Amino acid sequence: MYFFASENNIPDVLENSSRDIPSLEISFQTTLVAFALLLIVSIFCDKFGIKLSIPGSIFLFFLGLFINIENFTFETIPLEQVHVIALCVLLFFSGLTSDRLLLKRSNLLFSSMQLALFGTAFSMLFWLVYVRFGLGLFQRFGYAEGVENGVLTLITVVIIYSLSVSDWNSFSFVARKVKKFQTVLTNVFKVETAISAAISVAVAEILVLLWLQINPEYTTTNSLVLLQDIFKGILLGVVCGMILGYLLNLVIRHFVTSKPQLVLVAFGFTILGYAFSDLSLRHGGYLCALVMGIVTSLSYRSSSTEDEIEFLSEELESLNIACEAILFFAIGLGLDAKSFLIDFPVAIYVWLGVIAIRPVCVRLFLRSETIATDEKRVLSSWSPKGAVSMALVVQAPVLLEEMFQINLIELAPLQAYQLMANSVCGAVIISMLVKSVFIPKLHERISANSKLVADPLA
Repeated sequence: MYFFASENNIPDVLENSSRDIPSLEISFQTTLVAFALLLIVSIFCDKFGIKLSIPGSIFLFFLGLFINIENFTFETIPLEQVHVIALCVLLFFSGLTSDRLLLKRSNLLFSSMQLALFGTAFSMLFWLVYVRFGLGLFQRFGYAEGVENGVLTLITVVIIYSLSVSDWNSFSFVARKVKKFQTVLTNVFKVETAISAAISVAVAEILVLLWLQINPEYTTTNSLVLLQDIFKGILLGVVCGMILGYLLNLVIRHFVTSKPQLVLVAFGFTILGYAFSDLSLRHGGYLCALVMGIVTSLSYRSSSTEDEIEFLSEELESLNIACEAILFFAIGLGLDAKSFLIDFPVAIYVWLGVIAIRPVCVRLFLRSETIATDEKRVLSSWSPKGAVSMALVVQAPVLLEEMFQINLIELAPLQAYQLMANSVCGAVIISMLVKSVFIPKLHERISANSKLVADPLA
């Protein structure tokens, strides 16, 4: 992955140092040693985290945050490539393992998709007002000082599209802690995670386009052409995903002879689909990975054993967890510890907005009568956020510059960049900590109440 680092144009917008200082250069051997040590350390962090009932990736984030490496920037490591691999594997995994038959039997498939699509859109509309109001309020206390109102709205847009993505790894850690966690809830979260992640980049671009319609002075790009490209990318991602999913199924049926080969060919096709869609129009790559997983699942399940599906999903999840460990540490390393602590009140405010809108979305868009009230309580209390949101916010300057020719470095001071990243990363960390403790206790209490209702004499 390091060979692609030279192609990564992510600017150092979050480093508390002069922009004229050259970024840190490290050798290929040093990179390999660093990645190897990081993966080993992540195992110890996970072990320690399990004892404290919190995700070990949180320790990796703070380890990176409080390690000060001079001249380190997000260009130093291939952060974008790691994020692409992690998200593509996550989407393929979600499409492959989601049990649509179970959701259909429970009359929850349509409701799950409705929650993923309309719930995400409704949440973003709420956050647009909530976060923008909050940033204006915090600006009176010295946060984002000197930033114009239009640019502050753009920062708000970046924050909300970064937080719109639900994170499977954040969910699965807590779900594994709960004994007999409901399979129906797991599949609802898989659908929600997959759809929100697949549409995240397209939604981000549409939101920025809307911002440009209000503030046309910040770019010379033709908005209509960009809008056409977005929808072309969506169509290309779907078509490419269907074709590659079918081809992957043929390769698995006629050429794969062992389980390890199954993992390799699935991973290869997933990255191939992203690269093809991304190189064609720079859109649709994530959607392609999701559709490929769904098509593979539909065609492959009929000719395979459940053991093969389970093996493939476990191996892909392991790869995704390894990528997540790299992301948490690298993002923490790229942030400034002092500014992160200063901006923590803003992160708390953003997190409160995340948990406030969740019950409303579940009530509005998950209306199936087959899901119990207690299960709805769990869904209403939980909106898992994780490394995907962090990666989106730190790569936002690249998206804005490549797609819209908007140079954030020139529009806002360094403090504004730090506030944008710190608020999202802080909200993610708070969400992971609180839910790791709260959800298992809530589920345990609900299960105990259900037993009392079923057997009042017990």
